[in-house]
Amino acid sequence: MEAFIQPGFWIFVLAMAGIYGVFSLGLQIQYGVAGVMNFGHVGMMAITGYAIAILVIRFQWSFWWAAFVGVALAALGGALLGLSTLRLSGDYFAIASIAFAEITRYWILNSDGITGGAQGTLAIPNPRGFGGYTDEPEVILTWIVDRLTPYLGDNASRDLAVLLVVWPFFFLFLWISARLQKTSWARVLRATREDDDVPRSLGKNVFRFRLQALIIGSVFGGIAGAFWAVQFMLLAPEDFLRIVTFYGWMILILAGATRVKGLAIAAIFFGFLYGATRFVEFWPISLLSAPERSYLRIFLIGVVLIALMVKRPQGLFGKRQEMVLE
Repeated sequence: MEAFIQPGFWIFVLAMAGIYGVFSLGLQIQYGVAGVMNFGHVGMMAITGYAIAILVIRFQWSFWWAAFVGVALAALGGALLGLSTLRLSGDYFAIASIAFAEITRYWILNSDGITGGAQGTLAIPNPRGFGGYTDEPEVILTWIVDRLTPYLGDNASRDLAVLLVVWPFFFLFLWISARLQKTSWARVLRATREDDDVPRSLGKNVFRFRLQALIIGSVFGGIAGAFWAVQFMLLAPEDFLRIVTFYGWMILILAGATRVKGLAIAAIFFGFLYGATRFVEFWPISLLSAPERSYLRIFLIGVVLIALMVKRPQGLFGKRQEMVLE
């Protein structure tokens, strides 16, 4: 339990909360505004993360250009997913989106010569024999750490530098999203969110608007993938399992699907839940092995989601009347 009073633990929690907060913001736009139930959102994170690693390691691109291209590819992935399956009704689209994410992950897993396969980005072919992909962002992170060290000592860590980079972007994205959701574009989507049988006169526009929402959400998923790539420096296919999407859904449900403002607090709660299960040692948790404790977080997530659905289905910050649109 001593870990809970260590600054390093809370720094890690907040860094992860910021990354998952950006990730869940994409789901909020897709589902909370447009009613698009995307269960394959992690695929966009994987596309961007691996695009960065491949372009930097194999083709010696600048990290910043690779990140831009990676996010653009995530947007393209959202467009392809939407154009091919968005006309399906909600449940069927959700299944199709899971298939998209799994196809992406299995392609990464089985393309050893391009992605490094099961060994991860460490095995991506490099003209120089070996290399990482975070050299350029490391310059910024190191600069931040060096400036903070005289004041914070050992607490001036790389995780703290990532936190200080991610959270300003997260707040900026929250502000942009809040402004976007006050537009006529968002009002049209909300008005038709619960209705697959929209009037024919609006049908084409609604499809186009939902496709745009899916693409915008995919961009945020891609940006989260870029932050994830910087935070962990080594990517592997198991980083992008289906459960990652449901982490984002947990944050969204905690905050309230139609609410932007609660995402930051919900993300911090999730970050604590995600990180705390590694350090919980009291009985009977102490009877579990370390790998078993890591699976405990999945169990706890399920318990929290069930409790929310029973006691407060609109989320901690949502309004019950917003769940059914008139």
